[in-house]
Amino acid sequence: MKKHILTILLLVSVGIVFGLYATSDLPNIIEKVSVAMSKGESAEIAKYLNPTVEVEILGQDNIYSKAQTELMLKDFFAKNKPKSFKVNHQGTKGATGFAIGILISETASFRVSLFFKAEKETYKVHQLRIENGE
Repeated sequence: MKKHILTILLLVSVGIVFGLYATSDLPNIIEKVSVAMSKGESAEIAKYLNPTVEVEILGQDNIYSKAQTELMLKDFFAKNKPKSFKVNHQGTKGATGFAIGILISETASFRVSLFFKAEKETYKVHQLRIENGE
C-alpha cells in the first residue's frame, strides 16, 4: 500500500513540475513568436505551431496543417511586409495561454491573436487570427 501511495505522489510531483515548466516557458515562446512576427519569418513561427491550427487571416478561416499555416503566413507577409509587432495583452490559465498584439506593416495595421495549448513540455499555437486593425 505504501508503495502505491509513494508512486502516486511521485507521479503527481512530476506532473506538477512539467506543468510549471510549460507555464514558465510561455513568455519565452511568446517573445520568440513576436520577434518572428515583426520580421515576417513564417518558418520561425511554424516551429511553435500545433500540428493542426485553427487559422483566420483577414476573414479566411479554416483548420489547416502546420505546413499550410506556414505557407499562408508566408503569403500574408509577402503582401504585408512587417515593420513591427507589439504584444499588448498576454496571459495563461491552466494549460492554455494567449497573446494579443498589433502588427504594423508598410501599408496597414493588423490585430493578431495567438492562442496556445500546453503540448507535452511546451506550448504550441493552436489558434491564430490576423484581422484588420482599426
